[in-house]
Amino acid sequence: IRILIIKKRMREKKRHCGKQLILYFIQSRGAMNNDKKVKYVKIGDEPVQKKKKKKPDYGLGEKITPAKVILKTLGIIGTTVSAMVLVVIIAMCIVVTGLALYVTQFAETDFDVSLEDAELNSSTFIYGYDSDGNEVQLKQLSSDENRVLIKLEDLPQHVIDAFISAEDARFLEHEGVDWKRTVAVTVRMVVSGGTEGGSTITQQLVRDITGDKEVSIGRKLREVFRALELEKKYSKKDILESYLNRIGFGGTSYGIASASIQYFDKTPDKLTVAEAAILAGLIRSPSSFNPYANLSKAREKQLRCLDNMYEYGYLTTQEYNQAVKEQVKFRLPVKGDDFGYVDERYNEFYGIQEDGELSDPYYENVSWEELGVSESESYVPYKWKGNYEVSQNWYVDAAIDQIITDLAELKDISKSAARTLFYKGGYKAYLNMDIEMQNQLEELFLDPSLCLKFYSSEPITDLPETAENEIEIAKRNLMQGSFIITNHSGTVLALVGGLGEKEGDGCFNRATMDTQTIGSTVKPLSVYSLAVENNLLTYSTFLKDQSGKVSVGAIGGTYGPYDGYDPSDNTVRWPHNFQETGFGDGLYYPAWYAVQKSKNTMAVYTLSLVGLQNAFNQLTEKLHFNLDPVNDFSYSPLAMGQFTEGVTLISLAAAYAMIGNGGLYYHPYLYSKVVDQDGRIVLSQNTVGERVISSDTAYITGRLMRKVVEDAGASGSYADLGNIEVLGKTGTANDESTYTFVGITPEYVGCYRLSRDNHQAIYMNSGWQIIPKVWGDVMKVITADEPAQSFVKDPNVVILDYCTKTGFIAGENCTETQKGYYRKSKIPQICDGDKDHDSSYYVEHYGVNEIPLYD
Repeated sequence: IRILIIKKRMREKKRHCGKQLILYFIQSRGAMNNDKKVKYVKIGDEPVQKKKKKKPDYGLGEKITPAKVILKTLGIIGTTVSAMVLVVIIAMCIVVTGLALYVTQFAETDFDVSLEDAELNSSTFIYGYDSDGNEVQLKQLSSDENRVLIKLEDLPQHVIDAFISAEDARFLEHEGVDWKRTVAVTVRMVVSGGTEGGSTITQQLVRDITGDKEVSIGRKLREVFRALELEKKYSKKDILESYLNRIGFGGTSYGIASASIQYFDKTPDKLTVAEAAILAGLIRSPSSFNPYANLSKAREKQLRCLDNMYEYGYLTTQEYNQAVKEQVKFRLPVKGDDFGYVDERYNEFYGIQEDGELSDPYYENVSWEELGVSESESYVPYKWKGNYEVSQNWYVDAAIDQIITDLAELKDISKSAARTLFYKGGYKAYLNMDIEMQNQLEELFLDPSLCLKFYSSEPITDLPETAENEIEIAKRNLMQGSFIITNHSGTVLALVGGLGEKEGDGCFNRATMDTQTIGSTVKPLSVYSLAVENNLLTYSTFLKDQSGKVSVGAIGGTYGPYDGYDPSDNTVRWPHNFQETGFGDGLYYPAWYAVQKSKNTMAVYTLSLVGLQNAFNQLTEKLHFNLDPVNDFSYSPLAMGQFTEGVTLISLAAAYAMIGNGGLYYHPYLYSKVVDQDGRIVLSQNTVGERVISSDTAYITGRLMRKVVEDAGASGSYADLGNIEVLGKTGTANDESTYTFVGITPEYVGCYRLSRDNHQAIYMNSGWQIIPKVWGDVMKVITADEPAQSFVKDPNVVILDYCTKTGFIAGENCTETQKGYYRKSKIPQICDGDKDHDSSYYVEHYGVNEIPLYD
């Protein structure tokens, strides 16, 4: 009241001053018009008459009584309240207008989401087949989201009830929005500024699909209207099913099916009420409420969910009590006793040390004996230490890589994009792996002594021998073995990509990734099969063991008499036979002998007959080797396998399959088919072979290789399998950095390679013959239960005796003969047993008196 009195007095004073100023202004104007001088004075100088002091009347102009004061006060209060109400009404009108404008704007936005088409990452599964033909799950893959889709009808009712109780009790009643909860949340926003909570299952699904997670009132409003639209289009069943398949449960686990495996190692149809309540309780904050991170919080959320289920009538008293008391067992060890027991696995898993500190859970110093491996200090580097997990074998590694490569080509995308697509696309891949054979091969190669007991472990490295370099030096010095087995139709049955313990998932696989020189194993592919195919030689055609000549200008370097240097034409003698000095013995031998002894001199000469272009085309166009068109287009690579980049073991096995299948090339496949989520086959094995050579040529080439194994003292004699016929070929790099053996049985192609990752030489104690011995040791295990087997003769091949002095078909005067194999279209002449045995025969029939020049 005092404030009002003061304000009234101030207003009266202003009015009085204003009147004086106006009067003064009028007088001044009049004076100016009359051209009279006017004295200007300040308003403040005007004398003010003193007035008699009066008691305040509070603007009422009459005597103030207490009743009047009260009435006046009530009037002022009423006016103030009315003004405030008016302000609120105006504000509400503004809000309603804004909301109406938003609704109008949103109504123009097309929110036509499809639950079926909404992008949903789903785990990919890899399957194989056991010996009885039963489907076996080998691996589950996921990228950032590990998910397995499941139908709502496949879930127990108590699982559905648990999530409704925990997340949206009125889910079955509302139309997408729980208005009671929404109003409560709105009030909380205004009062405390919070923006979370109150979302129904439908709203949560909308948020997950759209990715609209902005923390604002605008987002809440968008979410509300979108939820209403979604419920108009889809049933409660559709919405709940999509929700349970999409929500995250921590880490890469998404969807109820994946979560049940992650936490309880069981499918969701086997979840108990107690377990379902744990999963329903953790989805608000999986990182905080999951049992592996915080067992107490997980228990707290579980009990709250069970309380809700009981309160809403989903559980009887007995069911509730039973769920509360259940001692839930988790897939991984948990710390604490919140579920009524202490998980003894925890200390064992995390390796509590004496001082109570946690040790490295990823590696323990297990002896070789415990692993069933022969103990040797030199094999210690093959026990890989480190923070990694091995969850898949060598074969699965290689199959995944092949599928991703083929998927990238099919979709015309990068390999990285194809990997993401495969891991999260919900595919089903069916592998060709023979599970039993793969297990046998992996077990054999776990023991490094299988391959290394005959070899020196002398270190080869330029690194200083310091403690910091210890691990790297060990890795560089390691000799590594790889093995692959296929059938004759391109189906890869088993493989291993290294010796000792596997270094992790997706590690370097020497069976499929490592490109090494293949040495003399190239000869049957590029030289002898082509020579037989083009009728340039037969099984018994004589070839001279004699080095040719190459121009020094073509190969470079400095040479002397020891190298066979001829200054007259500036040439040097080449090639040399492996582990031999000199330039060949100058004698004639049949073609099979050239293959058996792997004579470089005879192979290069035969290649000169075949032609470089024909040999190069056969390897690249028909057998799909990836060769350098410049550096590999010459005698040394094409006749002796000294390629610029080398060849993978899987490519070598695929090429050799033609010898056993009648001359066809099949692309090597580790999978039979890949199926998408809709059941459509997107990738499949190509089972159609490409003709490389004729079937009779393939059979005769195989007979040439048979001599490598069957004769005592031959280079591959250690690969003999007794009652199972074996065709073989050895291969050695010129610098002795790689040793290879290819063996073919009537059922399998098996390739074994010993090498170093740094391509350094391997020092041997017992000779290169040991390579076929390792092959034989492995294949004896693989074929232990198989019956006797031999190759079936091609109908276009005849078996005839030939004269060992000429290589011709034996005549009646030939006393020394051997069995030979010939194409019906190319049978040698009959030896007359007289002049053909004369020394002039070789010059007349083979004409290799002069030293050939290999240009």
